[in-house]
Amino acid sequence: MNKKSIAVFSVLVFFLLILTAGCTQTPSGPASTGTVTSQTVYTVGVDDSYPPFTYTDANGMPSGFDYDCANLIARDQDIKLIFKLMNREDLITAMDNGDIDVIYSAFSKTPERAEKMLLSNTYWVTNKGVAVKMGSQLKLDDVTKGRAVIGAQAGSTSADWVKTELIDTGRMPASSLQLYETLEDALDTLQTTTKLDAVIADIQAIRMNMNGRSLTVLGTIPTGEEYVIGISKNHPELVEKFNKGLDNLKASGDWDLMVAKYGLDIKQKNSF
Repeated sequence: MNKKSIAVFSVLVFFLLILTAGCTQTPSGPASTGTVTSQTVYTVGVDDSYPPFTYTDANGMPSGFDYDCANLIARDQDIKLIFKLMNREDLITAMDNGDIDVIYSAFSKTPERAEKMLLSNTYWVTNKGVAVKMGSQLKLDDVTKGRAVIGAQAGSTSADWVKTELIDTGRMPASSLQLYETLEDALDTLQTTTKLDAVIADIQAIRMNMNGRSLTVLGTIPTGEEYVIGISKNHPELVEKFNKGLDNLKASGDWDLMVAKYGLDIKQKNSF
């Protein structure tokens, strides 16, 4: 069993023991009755390497802004959640296959995703950030016009942005986009090799991952992406639960505490 499999197994066992004591779990996937009951346990898929929103701590347990908020919402709305760690590029497939019921992991709203699943109200708005090596002569204009080799996380809207805005428009050859399993892998490659000129990701994630690296933020690309919670169409009862939970959380002091705890831009917390 590899390291990630062990982490997933440990997390599932840990939360099943805590959250399902004395009740029977309803498996993910099949259509529900539309009612949340004390016996229903929902599986939440999270990217295990996207700080500050979702990641694993030193003990292999989930952490991050989205993870903490999900638990606060679950407590407020009396719903039971377990968390499954996976690569970002596997989240949507896992929901399609019925392996997870919810995606709560810096998940951007797109028309394609709105067709495949139900979406909560927006809880965060972000733009793209561009990271380069310290001392790089690259200009932001070079990146936005496709005159650079760019790294991005596979399955991310950052990779989608490069494909749509640069490759599909003929500004950049497809070979100039390099995909990585995690954002950390992309940033490590940028720092330690000459394979990449820049890395694109959501600006908060870029900033969070700068610590200890000889990299800098070249600039931001305005995209106004909206983070939402993805919910399986098998569980429409969860839409109202998560929306009410988000409203209650944002109206409470806990929201500001979470924003401060994870170093997020306080100006954006009420920008939607």
